[in-house]
Amino acid sequence: MKSQYRMLLGVFALLFAVGCLCSNTNISPSTPSTNAPIATSSAPTANAPQPSTNGSSSGLVTFVDQNNLLSFDLPGDWTYEHNELGDKVYSDANAYSDTFTSPDEIAKMESLVIFANETVNNSVSAGAALDLLHRYYSATGKVGDIRISSDQIMQDGSERFEWTSKSGGYSGVSYFELRGNNKKTWLMLTAWWDDDSDQATLDVINNAIASYAIPQ
Repeated sequence: MKSQYRMLLGVFALLFAVGCLCSNTNISPSTPSTNAPIATSSAPTANAPQPSTNGSSSGLVTFVDQNNLLSFDLPGDWTYEHNELGDKVYSDANAYSDTFTSPDEIAKMESLVIFANETVNNSVSAGAALDLLHRYYSATGKVGDIRISSDQIMQDGSERFEWTSKSGGYSGVSYFELRGNNKKTWLMLTAWWDDDSDQATLDVINNAIASYAIPQ
């Protein structure tokens, strides 16, 4: 158990060390609720085209993960950044992230996908998600800033953390789950937003989470 946990966290630490995660952003509380579906994952796609939702219109655009692992809807004027990290972060794993930022830069959504080289269990998954929140989504980068206000197992087996940054003045929600019969694909979807965000921004976040699905 300990060796597996260290292996998985080693992947995550290297992944975010090269800047795939945008942290230290001011954000505000909300209580979104959804059941993120679970399905068998596909194998990582070599040289997969990088999807883009960048645009000038606020009309909704559907983002589809490059491996068809997930999709959700966001306005087309949200800035999109994809980081394809391949095996550069871990010799036996593929990893990438997709990050979306609102036009006023006070709200973000990020999808993180890691293809681990060993089977991951639910305990390791939850521990890794908590470690990521402390290290990369907190205002301090240390344990103690992020406070988990709700930990819920969804009906489909995914898990949801609702959390607040004590010193940063922002909050967020993270959904994480394991995919595939071999439980080697790990996904985490996180949304966070500023205390000054208006209801329209919160509605966009909630609608994006509600639209989360596995592409058919």
